[in-house]
Amino acid sequence: MIPQFPGCVGVPGPLTQVCTYLGVGALNYTALWWNAAESGWGMNINHQGTKLFVTLFTYDATGAPMWLVGSSVDAQIDGSFTGDLFRVSGPPFDAAPWRAVTSARVGDITVQFPTPNTGIVVYSVDGVSVTKSVQKQVFGPLPVCSPTTSSRAAATNYQDLWWNPNESGWGLNLTHEGSVIFGTLFTYDFSGHDLWLVAPSLAKQADGSYTGPLYIATGPAFYAQPWTPIHATQVGAMTLRFSSGEFGTLTYTYGSETVTKAIQRQVFSNAVPMCQ
Repeated sequence: MIPQFPGCVGVPGPLTQVCTYLGVGALNYTALWWNAAESGWGMNINHQGTKLFVTLFTYDATGAPMWLVGSSVDAQIDGSFTGDLFRVSGPPFDAAPWRAVTSARVGDITVQFPTPNTGIVVYSVDGVSVTKSVQKQVFGPLPVCSPTTSSRAAATNYQDLWWNPNESGWGLNLTHEGSVIFGTLFTYDFSGHDLWLVAPSLAKQADGSYTGPLYIATGPAFYAQPWTPIHATQVGAMTLRFSSGEFGTLTYTYGSETVTKAIQRQVFSNAVPMCQ
């Protein structure tokens, strides 16, 4: 056992890689990651145990919003994480009752972390391969996330992947820095195609809720080189209310539609991120 990281077994290899592989120790990569030279796309990572849940927000060949998901990106002995990458279709964002989604494997994804705050992502979509350098997106005091097996009911930092377990297939990534939350919502448009919306500045209100404008973006194809500017249009607003560190309510407007959903942290391992 390595004294600094209880439960981390000493085997050959760099300490950070070994701890990452075992899913224990001080490192947790739950955050919003981006390339500062290519504003407009991003990658949300939720890190639990030896797995990453990755949602990649970018654009298809026509410039329309496209999100891709690696729901089981597994730790490797060299410290990287690798898994299948999927594109998903489903019911319109306002469907009630919710209906089942359909996923199709489009490629794979590998993420490496040279340092706790920088990474390299390599992914493929229908035979097109992309390699990007990424770093944690910083817009306020950067929280420190570490793995825990304890309750997060008392937590006041909400950085995590949130969902409604009765409506599998859509979700909400929250990046919480200081008094601002950056939200990325992945869902489906009226035709069932993948749709993502972004609320980059959900500001804390006097009643403890977080509110801000909601946007849709169009941009260059995910493989574009060089990257060109995106175009963002406000389509509504988003509000988050938390009854505890584990549960909350999402309300958003998209055009003329208003949607309210119960949400909770998504758990897929017994070691989950605690950010503070």
